[in-house]
Parts: sequence; structure tokens; C-alpha cells
Amino acid sequence: MSVLSSLLCLVAACGIYAALPHPNVPSGAITPVVKPPVAAFDAAGFGVGILFFSAGFIGMGVSGGFTAFLALLCFVPASASLVFFTVSVRQATSWVRFFGNGFEFTQFGLRARVLYEELRYAEVRQWEAPGWVAWFQSTIGSSGRRSAILLNGETITNTLVFRHRDGSRYTISSELLPDLQRILIGMDRAGIELPSGISESQRNRIRRYRERLYGGDESQHGKKIAQQEVARIAALIEHSRRRPSR
Repeated sequence: MSVLSSLLCLVAACGIYAALPHPNVPSGAITPVVKPPVAAFDAAGFGVGILFFSAGFIGMGVSGGFTAFLALLCFVPASASLVFFTVSVRQATSWVRFFGNGFEFTQFGLRARVLYEELRYAEVRQWEAPGWVAWFQSTIGSSGRRSAILLNGETITNTLVFRHRDGSRYTISSELLPDLQRILIGMDRAGIELPSGISESQRNRIRRYRERLYGGDESQHGKKIAQQEVARIAALIEHSRRRPSR
């Protein structure tokens, strides 16, 4: 490959990058804590890729023998650019949104909508790790398709862990949640046991807030309405039986 061809490939790569659609983060969504910012990962990926891919292609194109072999080895460090771009994509396409009856976790553009009533349980767990491990975990995110992680990058953080009935696990730093009380009220409304790790006084406070917002125990209210409806239907049937036939 000639020098001109390498430059044309570089220009094409920059054009493709500029033309790629950038996701719009929904309003109210919680995004990962990015250190350094996404632009820094993109710049690092381009820097490593341009340096080593260009050296590899040009070296293999203009030389032979042992020099060409050394040029071929340039593709090994060049592959690190793919790691930088993968991290950049993960950071730009991952967020979580909470609703009244559940939440939506988006990672690498793949969305999972989870209702509170579909949860097996939820718990509060303290997550602690050394500085570089905390940074790595908050930057890389999950370790598989059935696990989604959104951490704040600190060495010690209290996480809210949601466990789905199908085994999926969603972990979020509680410090990132702007309104944890609203989330707990939504879980309580859905009949899900509040996360372990919350004191009894906090549980009672959450239930009082729920009753103040929604007018008491909704489940008992629903049962009472259902019982009244059954009684009304039974009365109509009994009344129709007692009417004399013509």
C-alpha cells in the first residue's frame, strides 16, 4: 500500500467518524461518569490507530523481508485503538431512566425495560475497590449480557442492585440517583419488598410518603372495590331469581 493510499484511508476514516449518528440521551436519564470524557477516548483511538496502522500498511507496502515483518507487528499495538473506540461507544450509548412502575436500562444501544413487579428482589450493597479498579469498572461497565452496571467511579459507593426473575442483574450507584425516594415509592406501590439494607424507620417513612401521595393502601382499596363489585353482581343475580316469571 502506497503513502497516498494510506492517506486516503485516513481521510475516509475521519469522514466515516464524522458522519456516524450520535445518540440523543433522553431527558432525565442517568449517564455513566466518564473520566476522561468520550472525546479523549476517541482521540486516543485515532492517535494509536493512525500511528501504528499507517506504519504497518506503509512498511509492508514499500519494503520486504525482515522490515516488512516488523511492519506487520505494528498491527498488534494498533488493535488497542479498537478498545478505546469500544469504551467510547459504551459511554455514549449507555444510560438508565426510571419511571413510576419500573426503569429502562440502555447499554451499547440495547434497551431493557424492567417493571418493578418483574423483580425477584432488590438490595443495597456497598461496593469498594482500589482507585484503578473502580475507574475500570465504571468505564467498562458490565461483564456480560445479563449484567448491567452504572457506577460513579469512586472507590467506595453504595449501590442499588435489582435482580430480575430471569437472573439478570442491574447495579447502579445510589449517589447517581437524583430521586431515590421516588424509586422506592414506586417499588412499594408495585408490592415489591423494599431493598435489604434499608432501616425499618426508612421503610415506614417511604410508606407514609406513598400513602400521602396516593391516598392510602392501594392494594387494600383495590380488594375492597373488587369485593363490592362481586357483592353487587351477586345481588343482581339473586334479585333476578326472585322476580316472578310471566
